[in-house]
Amino acid sequence: MLNPKSIALTALFLISTTPLAYSQSTKVEDTVDKILAISEAIFTAEQLVGMQTAIFSGGGIAGSSNLGYADLEHQVAVTDITRFEIASVNKTFTGLALLQLEELGRLNLDLPIQTYVPEFPEKTEGVITSRQLAGALGGVRHYEDDERTPGYYAKHYDDPLGALELFKDDPLVSKPGAKENYSSYGYVLLAAAIQKAAGTDYETYLQQSLLNPLELMNTGFVDVRIPMENRSRSYSFIDLYTREEFDEVHTLPTVEHSSNTGAGNMYSTAHDLAIFGAQFLQPGFISENIYEQVYTPHYADDGTATQFSDGWVLVGLGATPRFLFFGGSYPGTTAILAVYPDNDLVVSIVTNTWGKSGSNWTFPVLGQIGKAVAAD
Repeated sequence: MLNPKSIALTALFLISTTPLAYSQSTKVEDTVDKILAISEAIFTAEQLVGMQTAIFSGGGIAGSSNLGYADLEHQVAVTDITRFEIASVNKTFTGLALLQLEELGRLNLDLPIQTYVPEFPEKTEGVITSRQLAGALGGVRHYEDDERTPGYYAKHYDDPLGALELFKDDPLVSKPGAKENYSSYGYVLLAAAIQKAAGTDYETYLQQSLLNPLELMNTGFVDVRIPMENRSRSYSFIDLYTREEFDEVHTLPTVEHSSNTGAGNMYSTAHDLAIFGAQFLQPGFISENIYEQVYTPHYADDGTATQFSDGWVLVGLGATPRFLFFGGSYPGTTAILAVYPDNDLVVSIVTNTWGKSGSNWTFPVLGQIGKAVAAD
């Protein structure tokens, strides 16, 4: 097993930085340089195996970096087209697809979820709607502590309807609409509703409505049974099951996340994520109506605003500079997507490693990026 410190040092020599593709102000250049320096610093400190960073500004990718290895054993360097799993950042795609279908008149966010997914039983605790699920107010449970066993990670589901078996018969954790409860399974249920409203499977609808129009050529849906070009392997300093911490980086086994379709079973690149995030800088690809909905909190029955809105976290809208973001993480994967609408800036970071602190570095890094954006 390679020494993790030597991995980090060696990988620094594999840095590939994309030159600016168009003329831009020194102010933006300085911001880009600062953000790339922040990502390089966390790459080294966390002893990550591979990482991509991309920054969108002024109508295109203003800068990017590729650090380390996509495959450590075979010494395959990270490039612009290395594909990383993005975990819960999948939810931002699901949220937009949901709002598109509402705008097209094909899905009513306020009807009972059984209108679109009759396979999901009615609950004695109350009526669940798609709007509530999108705002983490549906009362559907999240993962249980001991749920994700080797057997869990070995089973493949062809679509989100099959994955409903994992949680559909469980009681709700709260009355729908009563209070915020983050739930990946809530977004699996939304993926099933999208299928019904779209008249095609979830993956096909997102491919046709989002990925193809935006030309996100290196974004798609993970199927671990099928070989995929430019796939990154996964690494961790923390055990997949016990959460034991290791002194040396470990290669993780390939595991199924098809149980999380709609909530965390996509791959992408930092470049593609930055392009996707740029659609939320201002109306254009998304309508004014959808733009306003994304930037507006959902509210519990008592009037309390939730921090989640249609696949995004809104707590940053009260910061200076204000920003939307979402992050995704499971062992071997961490992804961040942050949108700064008042600064015409999007930052995406993806890595194939749970580092020395797992994924706990993400919020401090967001704080550092915010300071860099504010300073310039």
